[in-house]
Amino acid sequence: MSDTTTDTKKENMVMEHLVSLTYRERLTPNLNRFVDELLEGRLVGHKCPVCGRVYVPPKGYCPLDVVATGPENEVEVSDTGTLTGFTIVTPVAYYGQKETQPFVYATVLLDGADTPLGGQDITGIAHDQLRAGLRVKAIWLPKKDRKVEGISNRGFGGLGEVITSFEATGEPDAPRDVYKEHIF
Repeated sequence: MSDTTTDTKKENMVMEHLVSLTYRERLTPNLNRFVDELLEGRLVGHKCPVCGRVYVPPKGYCPLDVVATGPENEVEVSDTGTLTGFTIVTPVAYYGQKETQPFVYATVLLDGADTPLGGQDITGIAHDQLRAGLRVKAIWLPKKDRKVEGISNRGFGGLGEVITSFEATGEPDAPRDVYKEHIF
């Protein structure tokens, strides 16, 4: 048996309005430098002076050795890498969803880096041909069209308006030892 007074109160608890917030923040010096290089068509990271691991984008420290890194530790990495994991996303309709066809959300370990880039699109290959170890190359937007909106100090934000996606290079797959530590 339903209590109409309680049901009425519950109806008032549901918010049916769209609310959005816009944040503006200054990028950290390390991320700011990363963005400048990205706009120029280069991917850079920081190489830990103790263990030699390369973090892309640069974090400003090595979490394993607990040492600070800075511009003196900057190294350029390749825009070619290895697919280490992926998900094929079938879009569902919700406010703001722009995708209507299944797409790939992948992780790519760039050559010369020790940290993979998550959230990358993979295009130009059938989804049933995707596999860990696939060699891929970044597809850069023309320099005049590159934008860095969405890159933030909180979670990086991807490369979406500088590198549109990664495509298969046609090279043989990377050996599992190259990417096994980065499989999700």
